[in-house]
Amino acid sequence: MKKNISVRNCFFAGVVILLLLVVLTAGFRVFRMVLMRSADGFFYPYLSVATPSEKLSDSALLLCDKTALAVRVEQLTVRNRELTLQSSAAADLQEENRMLRRMLDLPVLPEKQLIAAEIILRDPLRYRESFTVNKGSRHGVAPGDAVIDVTPDGRMLLVGRISACGARTSKVVTIADLSNRISGRVGSNSAVGFTNTGNANAGNGKIRFGWLPLRDDYIAGKVVVTTGFEKGIPPGIKIGELFLTGSHGFNFSGNQDFSAALIPAVDFSRLRFVGIITQRRTVKK
Repeated sequence: MKKNISVRNCFFAGVVILLLLVVLTAGFRVFRMVLMRSADGFFYPYLSVATPSEKLSDSALLLCDKTALAVRVEQLTVRNRELTLQSSAAADLQEENRMLRRMLDLPVLPEKQLIAAEIILRDPLRYRESFTVNKGSRHGVAPGDAVIDVTPDGRMLLVGRISACGARTSKVVTIADLSNRISGRVGSNSAVGFTNTGNANAGNGKIRFGWLPLRDDYIAGKVVVTTGFEKGIPPGIKIGELFLTGSHGFNFSGNQDFSAALIPAVDFSRLRFVGIITQRRTVKK
């Protein structure tokens, strides 16, 4: 009898010990998991300082609450916009500086000088035909002076000419203005015509180019340059490229002539600075 009781007690003791081991093992695992997660959340901001991250540049943000984090993100967004605008403005200034340097380095005749001017007034409905620049008679500018643009490789393009001068400003009429007739020489055969004449269809940004001698050797795409016939406009400045329409007409004298169109070399919508080729004059202060 006593032997049965002792066996039973040993069995119960073994079961209790086994249950305690199971509970302790499970509890230890749970405790360890909680501890690891707590420690990981606690030490993560400090560990991330020593670990570089491409997605997060300011590790202190990890310690902020939602409100502070939102404020900080908004501040960084505003700062990013400011830096973007500053970068864009710097790029524009660099391009303007390169363009002005190219313009001032252009070779001109000894008796002439090149003045850089900025466009300060444009009619949005007539931006291709005329505008006002910030140079006038006090800077040596006079009516009839050639107004040019310059390409990145240093070639001069005819924009128009000065139509009127004030002391500090001048008005420019471009080659697209219907009243502005400037002679041009076709590069393929040296035939001479005049802008804004003839009866050719000159839509889509083109300008009319007529009073050309009647002949059959005109080639589309040939460069048309200034002749130098007009006082103040040197020869050899590119006006545009020939565009053939196949039409013929008659000028006011009744002589038969050939009418074509020109694709202007200048993009009027992108103009901001221009050059003025003027005579070397004694400027009154």
